[in-house]
Amino acid sequence: MEGAFIYGTTINDEEVVKDFRAFVTTHKVDKNEEDATYMKQLRKVWEQQEDKAKGIKFSVEGVHVHQFSPTLYDHLVSYPTEVVPIFDRELWSLSTKELDVEPEELGTCQVQIFNLLDKDCRIMRCMNPTDIERLIMVKGIVIRCSDLTPDMNAAIFRCTTEDCKNEVKIVLNHWTIEEPTKCEMCGASHSFQIIHNDCGFTDRQVLKLQETPELVPDGETPQNVAIVVFDDLVNQVRPGDRVQVTGIYRAAPVQQVRNWRMRSSVYRTYLDAIALEYSKAQRVEAAPNMDNYGLTQASQLPKLSDERDLDPMTFSEDEINWNKRMRELGQETDAEGNRTIIRKLIQSFAPSIFEEDEVKKGLLCQLFGGTPKPISSKGRCRPEINTLLCGDPSTAKSQLLQYSYKLAPRGIYTSGKGSSAVGLTASINKDPVTKELVLESGALVLSDRGLCCIDEFDKMDENARAILHEVMEQQTVSVAKSGIVCSLNARTAILASANPTDSVYNPKLSVVENIKLPKNLMTRFDLIWLMLDKRNRDTDHRLAMHLLSMYSEGGQAARVDPEVDAEAFRRYVTFARQWVFPTLSDEAAATLESSYMDLRNQGSREVITATPRILESLIRLSESLAKMELRETVRAADVHEAVRLLKAATYAAAVDPETGLIDWEQLIVGVSAGKRKRMKDLETLLQELMAERGEAMREDAVKAALNEKLGERKEQLLNDAEFSSALRAAEQAGVLRRHMKMIEPAGPLAS
Repeated sequence: MEGAFIYGTTINDEEVVKDFRAFVTTHKVDKNEEDATYMKQLRKVWEQQEDKAKGIKFSVEGVHVHQFSPTLYDHLVSYPTEVVPIFDRELWSLSTKELDVEPEELGTCQVQIFNLLDKDCRIMRCMNPTDIERLIMVKGIVIRCSDLTPDMNAAIFRCTTEDCKNEVKIVLNHWTIEEPTKCEMCGASHSFQIIHNDCGFTDRQVLKLQETPELVPDGETPQNVAIVVFDDLVNQVRPGDRVQVTGIYRAAPVQQVRNWRMRSSVYRTYLDAIALEYSKAQRVEAAPNMDNYGLTQASQLPKLSDERDLDPMTFSEDEINWNKRMRELGQETDAEGNRTIIRKLIQSFAPSIFEEDEVKKGLLCQLFGGTPKPISSKGRCRPEINTLLCGDPSTAKSQLLQYSYKLAPRGIYTSGKGSSAVGLTASINKDPVTKELVLESGALVLSDRGLCCIDEFDKMDENARAILHEVMEQQTVSVAKSGIVCSLNARTAILASANPTDSVYNPKLSVVENIKLPKNLMTRFDLIWLMLDKRNRDTDHRLAMHLLSMYSEGGQAARVDPEVDAEAFRRYVTFARQWVFPTLSDEAAATLESSYMDLRNQGSREVITATPRILESLIRLSESLAKMELRETVRAADVHEAVRLLKAATYAAAVDPETGLIDWEQLIVGVSAGKRKRMKDLETLLQELMAERGEAMREDAVKAALNEKLGERKEQLLNDAEFSSALRAAEQAGVLRRHMKMIEPAGPLAS
C-alpha cells in the first residue's frame, strides 16, 4: 500500500486523511437530508463562535464513524493518540476552505469523539492492561472534583550562557515536552533553563469517577478511576453527576519520592478524557440553567412564552421536536376542557404499585419542585419539597422511594442504619497525587439539585440525623474538620421512609410516639404521609387481582399500559423543571392568606394548628401543581388542591389521638395536647405538695401524698404506668426540672 505509515502502527496517514474527509463531507445520518450531517454541523458551530481565533470543539459520534467505515473506526479506537490529531488537522483544513478565510484567522479545531460501540464500553472493574492506549468509554458517578491546575502545552527554554541567551520554543508532542540538549547558537550542551512566565498553559482538572450502584456486583465494593480533563471540559460536571466519559486509557509511572528520578514499577492508570456526556437513561436530566439561587431579579428566569426552547440556533431538530411534543402533552384536555396531564402522570408513576394516588401525587410534586426565589435580605426560601412516608410494613414505601430515586436528577439512595454522619456530609481524605487533605462529598452534597432518598429513616444514628436539621431548611452542610472550614451546598429534596417502633402503626398514639423521631425534625417535612394497612374486603380483593395480573399470563394480557411512556415521562419532567417557573397571582395570594388563616384557627384555642412553615409548604405545592400543567401562573384552584393534599397527608398525621383535633404542636414538642394538660396539672400539684412538705420525697411517698390530695381524681394520674410515664415525660419536657431536684427517685425513675 502506498503512503506514509505512522511508526509503530498499521495506520496509513493518507488513508486516514482521505477517509475522514469523505466522512465529514458525505456521510448522512438521515438519508433524507440534503446536506451531509457533519458539514451542516460544522457550519453551525462556526456561526455560533463569534471569535474565530479561539477555535471550536466539534462533536463526532463513534457509531456514525463505524457506519461509514469500520476500518476508520478501528484505527480510531486502536490508535487514538495518532488518529485524533489527524482528525483535528483535517477538520481545520476543511474549515478554512468552507469559510474561505486566511489560515491565520482560524483557531484550532478539536474533535470530541463520544458514543462508541458497545464492545468499546468498559465497566471499571473489567478495565485491564490490554485497554491501555486505546479509546474506551466508561459510565459512573462523579464523587470528587479537584482544583484547577495549570498544565504546560508549550515551553520556552533560554540558554544560560552569558553571551548567548538563545530562546527555543518546544511544543507539547505525544504528551511530553523534550528539553533541548544542545544550543544551536553557541554550541553549549545542557545549558538551557525553562522560563516559566513565558510558557503556555491549559486548564487541567482531575475527577474521581465511581461505579453506579446498579453496576456493582452483589457483595462487592464499587470501583473508581481517575479522569483527567482539559480546556473546555474543566468545571463541566459536579460531584453527584452521572456521566459517560470517552477517553484514552493511560498508565503513568509513580514518582515515589518527590524530586527523584526513580519511578515505581507499578503504574498508576487514569483516563485522559476527550468528551463528557451526561447519562440520560431512565433519569430526569438536571436542567443546565437551574443555578438560580444567585438571581437578583425574578425576571431573569426563562419564560415558556418566549419559546427559547424552540430556538434552532441552540437546539437540534430532534430536541425541538421533543419540546413541541412536551408542550402538546401539557395542553391536552378532556371533554370538559380540563387538562389531563396530572391524571396521566399519576397513572404512569410507579404503575406496579396499587392505588395510593394521593401519595403518588405528593411525590410528583416533590419531583417537579417549586420555583427558585431570588436571594434577598429576607434570606433564602427553598423550592425543594421534603416528604416522609411512614406507616405499616408492606405498604410499598420502599418501592415508591426506589421509583423516585431512579427518576430524579442526581438521585442518591441510602439506608438509615448504613449511613454515618461523615457519609452524609463530607469526609476528609488525602489526595494520592498532591498528598493534601481534600474534602470528598457525602450523599447530601452529591444529591445537590436532586433527590436524596433515605430508607429506614427511624433507624438512623442520632448524630447522622442531627445533620438533617440544617440541610432541610438552610440547604447547606457546614464542615469544620482538620483545618478545613466551609459550607457546602446541599439543595436537595429529602424523601424518607420510616416504620413504627412496634412494627405496626398504633392509631392511639401520635405519629411522633409511633416513629420516635426528633420532634423539631418532623416540622421540616412538607408532607407526612401515613400509609396504613386497613382491612377492607373490596380493597383487598382488588389488590390481590392487581398483584396477580403482574405474574399471570391472562393478567398480563389484560393489563393497561401507562398513558405516558417512560421516555416521555422523563422528558416531560425535565422540560417542566427547565422552562416553567410559575409565579403567584393576586387571586392565588389572597386564597393562600385565607387558607392559612383557616388552618391557623382550627382546633382548640390552646393548640397550634399551623405555622409559617405550613404557609411556605403551601406555596411550594401550589407552584409544583402549576408546573405540572406547564402554567406560568399559580391559580386559586392550585392553592385549594395544595391545601387538600396537605390535609390528606400532614394534617392527618398531626391529629391528636385522644381529642381527635389537629394538634401541630405535638410535632414540635412530641407530646399531645391531652398529655401536656396532665403534665401541667401534675406540675401544679407537685408545687403545692412541695410547698406543704418542704422536704425531699421518694416516689412512693409522692404517690401517697397525691392520693390524699386528689381524692376521686386519683385514677386519672396515679396508676403506676400513667404516673411514671407522665412524670418522665414532664421531666424530659423540662417543666418539672426544678421540682425533680427535691424528689429522690425510686422504682422506674431510678434508671
